[in-house]
Amino acid sequence: MASNPYTETLNARLAETLAALESVTADMERVKEELSQARHVSRSRDRAVEATVGHQGQLTELRFLDNKYRTMSSTELAASVLEAVSQARDSMSRQVMLAMDPFNQPLPGLPATEGLGIDWAELFGPGVMAEPENASRRAGARLRDEIHEDGEE
Repeated sequence: MASNPYTETLNARLAETLAALESVTADMERVKEELSQARHVSRSRDRAVEATVGHQGQLTELRFLDNKYRTMSSTELAASVLEAVSQARDSMSRQVMLAMDPFNQPLPGLPATEGLGIDWAELFGPGVMAEPENASRRAGARLRDEIHEDGEE
């Protein structure tokens, strides 16, 4: 029986697609494992608070540095805590975004495929798209402005 060139071509393309899918699946498992161990630590600009978050943005540790909190008002301390936590979460979100970006692209050699189409801003909030320095300053400044507007110091 003669071989069918169309069937052979189709089988070869199917084998390539399955190999690419297996490779992507293995890569996703590797990235998932790496991210499950990831942590990010950030300090507030005033160096009074240090926050550590896990790979899902969960707060895992909060430290008050050098007893600075003793001389701060409650609103200043709250602003420092929120700034450090927000900065750590945004940084961790960016790390996740970078690790997952290859899966958001079409598969190499398979132009008909599309990536995952992840909307990072919708998933993590708009702060993840901002530059790290700008994001923390913007969040901290906004909170401090609101505190000042309330007449508290």
